[in-house]
Formats: sequence, C-alpha cells, structure tokens
Amino acid sequence: MSSLELFDSVTDLVTLNNTQIQHIKDRLPEYHRGKMIVGHSTSQSSYSLQTMQMISDSPYSRLKQCLAQIGKKYSALREAHFKVENIKLEIKELMNKNDDKSRLDVLDKESQIHVIGVSMENALREIGMFQDMYDDIKKSNNIPDNWSEKDYEKSEISNMIKSSFRIAIQDISAYGRVSKAAVEYWEQLGIHPQYATRYTLDYFKQVEDLIDSEQQVSIQVMYNFLDKMAEKFKDSHKLALSRIGLNELGSERFMANGSTKPQ
Repeated sequence: MSSLELFDSVTDLVTLNNTQIQHIKDRLPEYHRGKMIVGHSTSQSSYSLQTMQMISDSPYSRLKQCLAQIGKKYSALREAHFKVENIKLEIKELMNKNDDKSRLDVLDKESQIHVIGVSMENALREIGMFQDMYDDIKKSNNIPDNWSEKDYEKSEISNMIKSSFRIAIQDISAYGRVSKAAVEYWEQLGIHPQYATRYTLDYFKQVEDLIDSEQQVSIQVMYNFLDKMAEKFKDSHKLALSRIGLNELGSERFMANGSTKPQ
C-alpha cells in the first residue's frame, strides 16, 4: 500500500475534512523526495568533519573508520535484504488464502517493503559516500592500494602521540589543567607526564602571545604543534615496551599483508 492509498483509507477515521487531507496528500511526493535525499541520520559533512575517528592524525586510522562504517552499513543492508525476502514469502503464502484478512495483511507487508526499500537506498548511498572518502584519503596521502596492517601499525604511534596532546589541549581549554586520562595516556606512550604538560602549557603561551599581538591564529598552529610533539616523542614508546618486557609492538609475524582473498 502506498502512502497516498493509506491517506485515502483513513479519511473516515479522522476529523480532518477532505480539503485538509488533500492538502497533505499533495505534498507527500516532496516528502518522499526529501526523505530519499537526506533520510539518513547523519549528514555527510558531519561524517567528514565531526566523527572523532575521522579527525584522527593518521590517514590509516581514517581509512579504518571508513571501513568500519562501510561494514556497518553493509550489515544493515544485508539484514534488510533478507527481511524483504522473508516478507515476500509471507505475501506469497497470504495470497494463496484469498480472504479479506489475508488481503489486508498483504497490503501491510507491501507497505513494509516500501519503507525498508527507502532505508536500503540510503544505506547504499552511505556506502558509496564512504567508498569515495576512502579513495580520496588514499589518494591525498599517497597510500598504495595494497597497504598492509604493518603500514597501519607504523602510523599508530604518531597518531597516538598527537591524540594524547590533543586531549591535553582539550583539558586545559575546558578545565585549566591536564586530566588523569592524558597523564595515563602519556605514561602508556613512555612520555613523562610533567614534561609533556610543560610543552602543552608552552603551546598555550605561544597562542596567547599571537592573540595578544592581534595576529591571525588558524587551526594550523595546533596541527603544527601536534606534528612537532609526534616527532619529538616518536621513540618514547620503546621505553614503555621495555618496561613491559616486549621487544616490538604487537607481532609483525601475524600482521595481515594486504593480499585480497576472493569473497
């Protein structure tokens, strides 16, 4: 049953007059058009800029986030597909009964298929969006098609260091001090917390001096600071590994090499 047919069937159950009902019906096509265009729960702009994993300082982590989102949408699409196929089987059984109750159930299930179909289209569009984002990230960062888990892991230390200092910046901006979470993060990376705190406070002083001198302060100032910290502390994690008793991060022997098996 289409939404137009649905509105025709409820006119005897509501107090709206025919003119009011018709006014609603006349605008339903635009509702369906808009729903098809932006019916998903999150905008593409929000996915691109506001998802925490997407502002990660590692392009490989951004790729990972794209893959996770594609997997999530694919699972929803797969579930919807089999749900529709089961509904079709139910419709087939109901049509064989050929009574009023069964015919009504058929209309209900056909309406369910239509609603699910809109969700499936939106899921497909989001899969396509994340595929495009994935390709753009690879291209802009010169990442080869056959990148491996080893490549991903090599970029993680730099990403984690930048993330730890980003947390410290957020802490000081919001509370005026570094949080316990940032201190623990630094220790896990083999970075002395007081040493890292001093660098973060120096960064704040630098920014305040720029503002006081009425210079333009862009987000690039923060990015440059994070890059500098990643370079300065790039080997600190080895101290943490030694403390734990490990010789390497993970096990390179068991890292996926990037080859693709037929699905």
